[in-house]
Amino acid sequence: MPPPRHAGFVELLGLEESAGPPGTYVCALTVDARHQNIQGVIHGSVLMALLDTAMGHALSAGLRPDEFCSTTQWSVQFLKASRPGDRLIATGRVVQKGNRIAFLEGVCRNAAGDEVARAHGTWYVGRLDAARAPGAAGAPPTAGTPPAGPRGGGPTAS
Repeated sequence: MPPPRHAGFVELLGLEESAGPPGTYVCALTVDARHQNIQGVIHGSVLMALLDTAMGHALSAGLRPDEFCSTTQWSVQFLKASRPGDRLIATGRVVQKGNRIAFLEGVCRNAAGDEVARAHGTWYVGRLDAARAPGAAGAPPTAGTPPAGPRGGGPTAS
């Protein structure tokens, strides 16, 4: 069970999220002109946000309540340009999880199924001290309850 979720960047971007089979997670976004760079294609940071979120949530969905994770290193390869109007779907997958380090990979595709970006990386798995664990007296408050699933819900590409 993941730690409580705080609202923030994912909501700002408008990412749609859904849990897949254990160890996988999907994030989707229909991009528009606000997401393009000065050359008229979708900015690489949008693809990076989709991939990082899908990969991190693939891991965090399977954590214990006293665990958290954070990205320590990752690499992304951009394979094909995306343009405003494209529907992008990123799938993150846990490749291997150890006691403190996890290895993940992610693929981002457009609605036609073309691979537009690929990533792989390592995540640190940490432990919250008793005072910061969810439900503990003095634990930080969280913003709302996710609508469905382990880290939020919502539709993805069909």
